[in-house]
Amino acid sequence: MRSNQRHVFFVLALVSLCALLGAFGVSAQKKSQQTTRQDQAPVKRKATHPPAQSPVQPPPSAKDDEPVAVTDKIAVEKKTETKAPGEEAFGNFRPPIINNKGEIAFVSLFNSQKARDGFAQSIFVRSPDGSWKVTRQGEKAVNLPKGIDGFGGLLAFNDNGDLTFIADFGDDGPKPAPAPAHDPNDPLSVQTPERNKSIYVKSSSGLKSLIKLGDEVPAMPSHFSGFANASTNSQGVTAFIGTYSDPDGKGLFMVEGGKLRLVCRSGQRIGNGEEGTFSEHYYPTHINERSEVAFLARVGDKSGIFVSRPKGIELITLIGRPAPIKEANFIGFGNRAPTLSDSGEVAFVGFFDGPNAGRGLFTKGEGPIKIVAKSGDKISDTNFAFTDFLYPAINTRGDIVFLGKYGGRNQGLFIKSAKGIELIAAVDQPVPGGIKEETFNNFTQPSINDRGEVVFYAQTKNPKTGVDIGIFYRDEKGNLKPLVRRGEKMPK
Repeated sequence: MRSNQRHVFFVLALVSLCALLGAFGVSAQKKSQQTTRQDQAPVKRKATHPPAQSPVQPPPSAKDDEPVAVTDKIAVEKKTETKAPGEEAFGNFRPPIINNKGEIAFVSLFNSQKARDGFAQSIFVRSPDGSWKVTRQGEKAVNLPKGIDGFGGLLAFNDNGDLTFIADFGDDGPKPAPAPAHDPNDPLSVQTPERNKSIYVKSSSGLKSLIKLGDEVPAMPSHFSGFANASTNSQGVTAFIGTYSDPDGKGLFMVEGGKLRLVCRSGQRIGNGEEGTFSEHYYPTHINERSEVAFLARVGDKSGIFVSRPKGIELITLIGRPAPIKEANFIGFGNRAPTLSDSGEVAFVGFFDGPNAGRGLFTKGEGPIKIVAKSGDKISDTNFAFTDFLYPAINTRGDIVFLGKYGGRNQGLFIKSAKGIELIAAVDQPVPGGIKEETFNNFTQPSINDRGEVVFYAQTKNPKTGVDIGIFYRDEKGNLKPLVRRGEKMPK
């Protein structure tokens, strides 16, 4: 019996050994093939580079968002690895802005061996004549001893060509881990109070720090612990959202003639004959030429659209107030910032109830609130209808550029003018000046000036080369073309 057992064990061991040798042979063969392919390929130095990210999308619906219908499943597209751009070539971008002179400003990230973490950032300004101006990391403000060490948040740009931005400064140690992709409408997402940070204005007279973390808040025993949404108009008035500590709070501030003042803050009554106080959630516009700022603010369990005007805070509308649609009231605004023209007209996205409940794009000038478009409205020359609206921007003649959603994942940039609503660019539409089979794949918030010129940052895709990114420009006649693309050589 023991002899038989030994025989069985011997046979099993022999079979296991053969199987193991076979597996090792297959593994060795695969490894050999991989090694051969690697030996045949040219050797490249691994580069640290900013990834080609998808343009920022809005955060998940807040509690005042209405439920969204589930759409049919779509096929998952095969991902293609994107080739890293070379040294001193444009890498990633942040959304651009265009002023009324046609000058375009944007932040770009790019590879740099000189930088501690392998890539750096600069602000680029392109003039209509094709010339460039560059604001680089390391530049020093006239009133700070150490240079800029990274830009944060969104950029602002006025008709004088002045840049307003938030940036770290004077940190020579290792950088912390990169923050998650931020919501462009959310002031909280750009706060990093553990680092030195300042609001900067760069004008023809040079670079100046306007206010920095730790500075005292006017009229209260607090100090600033965070900044967001800074912008300056052509009269030199700067507005920003400031967070402060001990006691904690948040508010809208303005700096005019060197004097800092508080416009409104959390805990302050909203007035306008309404009950309630402002919370710590503000979603503002850039300041306009009349020193006005529009903003969405939380008011308890509600929210509303407001405008800070020289005469005081004006309430545009509030959850529960009538919408300009039959038998409908506003039920939310989706935590989406409004937009404000230099003439004081406000445009915003609102959700409404009633027999035909949905979402709409609205404006408010001198008269009552008007509707521009709503979910269910047919898109001309297509079989689709709008389902949602994002990122509106308005100029003084009332032209509005916005991102419209329709038909599942479909989206496009549209412009509403005296001619009606026209399409600028859409997902799966060929990219002008692009390579064969290249189409648009995603968009961020656009910018429009008073001449009707539009700029935007977009992601593109190609079945052979994968995803790419770039900044695109549409002139006042409607001609669309690339302005700069990832991988192109940067100006000196």
